Amino acid sequence: MRRRLARLGASFAAALAASGAQAADRAPWPDAANTGPPPGLALKPSGELIVTEPGAVISGLDIRGMVTVKAPNITIVNCRIAAARFSVAQIPADVTGTTVKTSEIDGVGHDNAGSNGINGQGTFVGNNIHHVENGVNVTGPSLIRDNYIHDLRASGTPHYDGIQIDGGHDVAILHNTIINDHAQTSAVMIDNYFSPVSNIRVDGNVLMGGGYTVYSSDGFKNGPVSGVSFTNNRMGTGHWGYRSIEGNTPEWRGNVDVRTGADLGAR
Repeated sequence: MRRRLARLGASFAAALAASGAQAADRAPWPDAANTGPPPGLALKPSGELIVTEPGAVISGLDIRGMVTVKAPNITIVNCRIAAARFSVAQIPADVTGTTVKTSEIDGVGHDNAGSNGINGQGTFVGNNIHHVENGVNVTGPSLIRDNYIHDLRASGTPHYDGIQIDGGHDVAILHNTIINDHAQTSAVMIDNYFSPVSNIRVDGNVLMGGGYTVYSSDGFKNGPVSGVSFTNNRMGTGHWGYRSIEGNTPEWRGNVDVRTGADLGAR
């Protein structure tokens, strides 16, 4: 089974082409060629950053170390950030207005137990996120669009998730490619581990692998899980199946198998 899952990253583009899943009026699916800094851009070396100036723009840096955002309305664009830390990019819960776009987020894949590529809330668009335990750990209202999350790797005893929401509200996960090439946990995990869940939209993504490809669970009983939707996604089955739904009734429509185009039906 592990061998089959390990082929997901290499095969997803071929599967999409074979199924005709890429609509002519949609942008290409996110992959290594169209996410992260533009090819040929010369990045300036930098060490670990703590950003404290409101409205600052961090651009064109090759950052070796964690980036911590401590001021509102920060933009990180066209950067590479590599760090074996709990978070490669850390956005505390009281910080708003953060944008991370067209950047590479690299957790290096070792000495990084529990690691998150991006940990926090904000607007995350066009990033190449890899070699972490969790691609994005969402802690507040967020837009997550056009990202390529893949090659999840971490030390310790990892529970891999492409995107993880352990409670929260008002999150849109749109047109990402998320590949979990492990036979456990998920491409997208939604649960109430810390708090209630509401208004989570998962639409128009390629989602592959994990134990189940997607989870929506109230198993931790820390408030209701409501307003979750999975629509128009192309899914490759996880080890056990496409979805695990517990104690809530998410909207489920327009989801198809990424290889065959077969409709995955209503819940």
